[in-house]
Amino acid sequence: MQLYKKKKLEIIVEAARSRAIIEMVEKAGAHGYTVVPQVSGKGNRGVRDDAHLSDVFRNVMIIVIAAEDIAHRIVDQSQPLLEHYAGIVVVSDVEVVRDEHF
Repeated sequence: MQLYKKKKLEIIVEAARSRAIIEMVEKAGAHGYTVVPQVSGKGNRGVRDDAHLSDVFRNVMIIVIAAEDIAHRIVDQSQPLLEHYAGIVVVSDVEVVRDEHF
């Protein structure tokens, strides 16, 4: 079976900022994305628990699998969009079965 190397981006951001991130991901050339609507956890700013937050401040995770050049573009373009908002971007190496989907 043939596997194809790609980059996986996991972008965790406040829901209010997600539309801007998704628009940027699409303009950067990604073929698609997945949105996980509610994520919570603990980080350097403490616990982020959606049970106690309004919908405006809840976190979502946007997952993108893309070619390396597109992934780098997304990382570069995400930084100004997250400058004044809570958010993280994680990039990892993955392999996929169907290259044409990504």
